Amino acid sequence: MSKDGYNPVLTRQNRSELFTLEECKQILVNLLADEKKKSVLVNFNVVPATEHVGFLGEYFHLYLRYQLDDQKDVQTSRLFVKSVIFQNANMEFYMEKMGIIKKEIKLYERLLNELRKFSLHVWCAKCYFTRNDLFVMQNVEDMGYVGLPSGTRFLSENQLTPILKSLATLHASSIAYEKQQGKTIGVELREWLKEVSVDPDVEWYTTGLRAVLAVAATHPDVLDNAQAQEFIAKELPRCLDRVYYMVNPSAIHRNVFVHRDAWGANVFYHQEQPQEKRSVLVDFQLCRYAPPAMDFHLVSYLNLKPKSRKKMINNLIQTYYNALAEELREMGIDPKEEQLSKQDFEQSLEDFALFGETYNCIAATILHLPDNYLKRLKDNRPEEFHRFCNVDRTENVLRLMKDHTEFADYMYECVGDLLALTYHKLN
Repeated sequence: MSKDGYNPVLTRQNRSELFTLEECKQILVNLLADEKKKSVLVNFNVVPATEHVGFLGEYFHLYLRYQLDDQKDVQTSRLFVKSVIFQNANMEFYMEKMGIIKKEIKLYERLLNELRKFSLHVWCAKCYFTRNDLFVMQNVEDMGYVGLPSGTRFLSENQLTPILKSLATLHASSIAYEKQQGKTIGVELREWLKEVSVDPDVEWYTTGLRAVLAVAATHPDVLDNAQAQEFIAKELPRCLDRVYYMVNPSAIHRNVFVHRDAWGANVFYHQEQPQEKRSVLVDFQLCRYAPPAMDFHLVSYLNLKPKSRKKMINNLIQTYYNALAEELREMGIDPKEEQLSKQDFEQSLEDFALFGETYNCIAATILHLPDNYLKRLKDNRPEEFHRFCNVDRTENVLRLMKDHTEFADYMYECVGDLLALTYHKLN
């Protein structure tokens, strides 16, 4: 899917010409439907959402100016738009092959708005309009939620708690939905819940995996250990191949609808009650049908340093499970009857530990690079950005580790835990 050649072209003539007048009229009808109000659209405007940075999409604010039937004053509503990327033809090709944007669009169309109905807790924005290349949703900031401060790299236990509770609500809601509808989400939405990130044909993952293996070979604990070096070269790749099977629906554990991307950039906190209210989750492009352990591992690994995670893990498990059990009971569901007793959940965490460790190491080569490295590549050297993401990043990661001690320490801590679960456990 990736191409070493890079010939970027614009796939739209004008980034602001995203909507027709008729589409905006329909969006306004959908926006006001809950309040059963009618209105006349005065005009609309599309503005790039420059405060949002993403590597696989373009973001905009849609301003609708309208007049309600029973009022003279003109009102304005601001909505959030996520669109397929259009500046880089190579990356768009990559995205289309991965189906990332289309997957998220279909999930909003067919599931997410329905799941929101099962709990009084707010954990997801409402979607008002979808098209094959974009969707329009509530503006999370206008709902009273704020993102983490710029530059936040890792979270505290207090910051992680609202996210864990949001995930618990999402998981419980998916179970309630299945019971109400008499359907299995994994079957009903099989086409749109395919794996798009952890797969031997996905360059983002395989380029990251090669970089992680290279880092493992340079780890100080095994650098001069011939047996360990042979294991890393010959056995570790095969050992990590097990992760490809772990991301599929489990035949043993209870599967639910999982977010699988709840790191700091994809969560928003209630501005006035950040601890009391659940976080709002965005970016549902990596969702799957899998055990809740998948989400728990990712949210705890991606948002915490390994040492911090070890200290907090028991509290985090208790926080998540209490929220899950409470939500299920409020929905009239017994966790034990759903194979989600505390013991069931803890066993699933153990069974999927390799997935958590591996994904964390690979994600570190993207999410925790020093000095805003990847954004600067995207803005200033798009060809190199494409190569880093989808062709090869090993040399760059090793160089960044050499130049930035803090990044090297973090990578070695992550990879050290992976080696503990693989090489050291087997030897």
